[in-house]
Amino acid sequence: MKARSRCLLVLLAVVALPELVSAQSLQLQVESRDIYAELPFTLSLSAQGFEEEPQPEPPELAIEGAAVTYLGVTPNVSSRIQIINGQRSERRDVTFMYRWRIETTAAGTYTVSPLTVSQGGLSASSRPASFTARDIATTNDMIVRMDLPDRPLWVGETFDVGIEWLLRRDVGEQEFVVPLFDNEYIQVESTATGRERTLAFRAGAGQVDLPITQDEMVDGGVPYTRFRFPARISVTRPGPIEIDPVMVAASLETGTRRDSFGFPVPAYELFKAEGERRRLVVRALPLEGRPPGFENAIGSGFSIDVQASRTVVQVGDPIDLSIEIRGDGPLEGLSLPALSGADGLLPQLFSVLDTATVGTIDADRNAKTFDVTVRVRSAEASEIPPLPFSYFDPEAGEYATAVSRPIALSVAGSSLIGAADVTVAPAAAETSVQSAASAPSATSGAGLASLTGADMSLSASGRTLSEVWVLDDLILALAVLYVLPLVVVAGRVWLVRTGGRRGRARELRQALRDVDGALASGAPAREAVPQVVNAMRALARIAHRKAAPQASVLERLETRAFDPSVADRPLDSKLAEEVRALAREWADEGTARAAAPTRGAVTFVIALAFIIGAAAFAQSAQTELDSSLALARDIYQTALGEDDRVRRTRLFAEAEQQLRGIAARRENAPEVLTDWGNAALGAQDLGRAVLAYRRALNVSPTHERARNNLAWLRDRAPVWFPRPVERGALDSLFFWHHSLAAAERHLIGAFAFAFGVLLLAPWSARRARVLRRAAVPLLIVWIGATGSAILAAGDSRDAVVLSDGTVLRSADSLGAPPTLGNPLPAGAELSILETREAWTRIALTDGTRGWVASSTIESVSR
Repeated sequence: MKARSRCLLVLLAVVALPELVSAQSLQLQVESRDIYAELPFTLSLSAQGFEEEPQPEPPELAIEGAAVTYLGVTPNVSSRIQIINGQRSERRDVTFMYRWRIETTAAGTYTVSPLTVSQGGLSASSRPASFTARDIATTNDMIVRMDLPDRPLWVGETFDVGIEWLLRRDVGEQEFVVPLFDNEYIQVESTATGRERTLAFRAGAGQVDLPITQDEMVDGGVPYTRFRFPARISVTRPGPIEIDPVMVAASLETGTRRDSFGFPVPAYELFKAEGERRRLVVRALPLEGRPPGFENAIGSGFSIDVQASRTVVQVGDPIDLSIEIRGDGPLEGLSLPALSGADGLLPQLFSVLDTATVGTIDADRNAKTFDVTVRVRSAEASEIPPLPFSYFDPEAGEYATAVSRPIALSVAGSSLIGAADVTVAPAAAETSVQSAASAPSATSGAGLASLTGADMSLSASGRTLSEVWVLDDLILALAVLYVLPLVVVAGRVWLVRTGGRRGRARELRQALRDVDGALASGAPAREAVPQVVNAMRALARIAHRKAAPQASVLERLETRAFDPSVADRPLDSKLAEEVRALAREWADEGTARAAAPTRGAVTFVIALAFIIGAAAFAQSAQTELDSSLALARDIYQTALGEDDRVRRTRLFAEAEQQLRGIAARRENAPEVLTDWGNAALGAQDLGRAVLAYRRALNVSPTHERARNNLAWLRDRAPVWFPRPVERGALDSLFFWHHSLAAAERHLIGAFAFAFGVLLLAPWSARRARVLRRAAVPLLIVWIGATGSAILAAGDSRDAVVLSDGTVLRSADSLGAPPTLGNPLPAGAELSILETREAWTRIALTDGTRGWVASSTIESVSR
């Protein structure tokens, strides 16, 4: 069902324009092998022969009885250069791929109306097409249902939803249709932590990966295996929402069948199960009792804590405030309320320089930190006053306000105010102190207020998924470069050492021919016998048969030559045949002695051919283009053009999630890894940005965008955090260690080894010394390049901190004291020394060592 074997739906009209090099044409395709009612599929329209600019508008597609959702357009541009008779010509082919999601409501035949794509004076129209949707049988062997809250909900409230799937038989492929996830007023969020199994669900134009839990249960007296997929849902519009039933279509095992080789394999048949129609009632937030400072925080248990970079200042000095909001509610869209006002920072005492900060989320602590700069305007300022944060509690159905603790200030020209002079309630003071102890300092790392100086461009669309060579791709080439020269050298040595034996084999064959010629001459016995005896003596000498001339056969032969009664007649045929047999016996023995040393060489060559053939068979094919790349690039481009900072960050976060999945499948493509890093940087996810850039440089050490952006992020790390060690004079001498990937160094070393070994072969005695001297630098290059590539395996211990507030502790326990005074910032680069279950011992670049939670870091190598 999910196999994407693109099958041709119907060929449409080709519009021929004589004055154009290539005509305009349209072609419809579906990305599913079969089409079923109630299961969505993707319909693509390929438009060829148009100019690259401007992009043609998508045609209006309407199919009676089916829901049609436009997914977007992707332009593909390819260039071809031809040189014929010295004339160079270049041609660019442009293809626009339009995509729609189609969902039919019932089985039957559906008609696709003619579609038209126009661009200036160019146009192409299609003929009507049709497709048939088949029905899916139902079964009692599986049940699907959706758990929803049984109470009225509030707009903006985040609540838990669970998809339950009960099975009684083994299942193959499956596809879920959850209409709630496709609602334009619904936001779906996964609860996955990144370590459990997940399943992809369609959500609008994208997808969401939900975690999987599995257990056994009994429903209605029938045992089932239950799979549960939890999600978190937010509704952005008040009012009732009618929800169509959730549906799953799955291939269930129905028996066995025989495969093409005759072996029994499971047989599967497609079935479906549907849940019940549901209804949600969403209420608007009440206007009564709404605090003036309320922005958009909805949840429970919120708190606010404020930390100041310094407390002794002069009038006009800036103070950096780190404001941390914690609570049980969505943090992605959480905004910081206005700080200036009667309930916060009085305008006559403070001026707020920047309140548009996006904030950095710490998912482990369920906290969001905002960095704001304020400036002291009056010497009468004695404290950073308590700052309010208002939110709506959906469970209580009312608004609430949390207040931070005040921070005492000493401003030049005013009296020194101590912390004891600030009056706070005991409970509030205790909470504030606890928050201060657990909160990251102002320098622990936070979201970047500006991306000025970073290269936020995307890669060229045609190069995004291009992968570079890695060691696995070069196994066959390296095997040939290492083994084949050794075979050549071994063969050459064998030729030199066995030259005499092979010459003796030729002499044996010639001596045997001389014997046969003398016996077949037909001359009288007294003339033929001396020739035969001389030939036999020569054969015996070559075959090392010292007693051969005294053999009884030869004695009878000489007797025949001196017998007057037969001396004038030809040799007796029987006696001649005995002589031939004896000659062949001697020749076979001599040939066996000369050929014995060659058997080992032949065996070695056959074994080498088998190894190389097996290595060639083991090479794997390249993966296909990921279908979500175009969607990720569109989201990223939309984020670049968005003026609102909050919406821009959300869009970058969506693009980062899409590109992260693509990068996981194309981990040797530096362009897509760098694009992922850029999306993470735009989403203020500095940890994943550094991780992506490091992985890009692992496979392509000279990648310019990744190197520049990684250096840009390193420059903005807290001043107390140790930077990676700069390269010294020794690194400059061995520059190739940092500018060439490990696979490239392995390949250079293999070539140097091959040529060096070939030069050591015994080609010519006169030039042997010169060739051996020439082999020395090549073997040195082999040792240096291969050794450098092997040492690079040590980089596999490198890792990156993913989230702010990661505490480096002196032992693998939450109760162990911190090793550093500040938590590690997101994007901190370190090395892994040891792993113990949920804890990892790490080392910073300056040698500082300690323990961190394993979930807060991720290894650079995969």
